[in-house]
Amino acid sequence: MLNVMSALGLLLLMPGPTNTLLLRSGVLSGFRRAWPLSLLECLAYLLQISFWGYLLSHIGDSAPWCLKWVQLASVAYLIKTSYRLWRHPDNPRNPLPEARASRLHFFLLTLINPKGLLVVSFIVPVQTFADITLYLHFVAQFSVVVIPVGCTWVLFGARIKRSGHAWLTPLNINRTASVVIGCFAMAILSRLTGSLINTSVAF
Repeated sequence: MLNVMSALGLLLLMPGPTNTLLLRSGVLSGFRRAWPLSLLECLAYLLQISFWGYLLSHIGDSAPWCLKWVQLASVAYLIKTSYRLWRHPDNPRNPLPEARASRLHFFLLTLINPKGLLVVSFIVPVQTFADITLYLHFVAQFSVVVIPVGCTWVLFGARIKRSGHAWLTPLNINRTASVVIGCFAMAILSRLTGSLINTSVAF
């Protein structure tokens, strides 16, 4: 149990699109208003992990191409998110729909975050999703880990906000988040391209 929880904690603490937006929300909104996003993060991850776990436990070796297409769609969504954050700062006096990472947008981005697939592939045994007792045990473990980790990122953002640095403008915050998410997307795309090339050569 501790090994699984430790692995989950280390994976979820790593910087990525979801954690970047949690940090950003803490900076822009403060901890009290932004911490419920960690509950939304938990729900999105559980839905994604449950889907992949069920799929891999029932389809097995015939799933790889399906995974590739989903990963491509995930990269496209991450790039779109990066673009929107770069182009539009949050401006309370003149809010733009594209400017704000809404709760729905945050939920969808977490839903396609590749970390969920990594959990199924490397941390949680596939048989977990074929046994209801094991599955419920995993859900409890995951929730105990992901919610505090999410709150930690929000709290970190809120602490940065309290520091009162002059450079913490909405534009700079959005563009920093944009760069992080863009780099994450490029890293996934690079690995995915290499995998596709290797698969084509094998055929």
